[in-house]
Amino acid sequence: MADMRRDEMYPSLEMDRRSALHGIMLLLGAASVAGCGYVPGSKSRAALADGQLTLLDLVVDTLIPETDTPGALKSGTPKRLAAMYSNWASDETRADLSGALDRLDSNAQQTTRKAFADLSPDERLAFLRAHDTAALAPVPPKPGAPKGSFFAPIPSVADVGYHRLKQLILGLHYTSEAALTGELVYEHVPGPWQPSIKLTPDMRPFASLGPF
Repeated sequence: MADMRRDEMYPSLEMDRRSALHGIMLLLGAASVAGCGYVPGSKSRAALADGQLTLLDLVVDTLIPETDTPGALKSGTPKRLAAMYSNWASDETRADLSGALDRLDSNAQQTTRKAFADLSPDERLAFLRAHDTAALAPVPPKPGAPKGSFFAPIPSVADVGYHRLKQLILGLHYTSEAALTGELVYEHVPGPWQPSIKLTPDMRPFASLGPF
């Protein structure tokens, strides 16, 4: 399976480009964008519970496993997310993230009769595919709900907390040194704009922090 692209192996766990860019913007400190929900300097200091930390490790490893490129565990994504939870996220965002993890584990117990941690790797992937589809299913926006903006779209999905959790996992991993050097191609100054370049099978995706 090492010669397969990750999007071919896990097609239902991919996130659209705009959402991924939004998550990366938030990680870079765009906390002033309306509706982002991340406020540095929260009054309280809270931490993920031990069980949630274990669950986070397993979810992260299922979403972005190590293949021929580094996985999200190797990039330190769970540790970085846990640190942001304690030192950076707003109380609202903490509730969203904790709630998303709790709902995921509860759903696993209801549908598989096992906690997520007790599932085999293949069972975790099968469950998370189904959970991902249901959690990110579009729903009608609530009356008066803010619409956000191009740079900070506010999703109208079944589980907004899971959407935020997944955004952060993807954003933290793909802005990490492990991903930028082991999976993506990063050039600080990539040269002149080229409207069309020839793609070859051995090319890796390029990392970019711009909106386009």
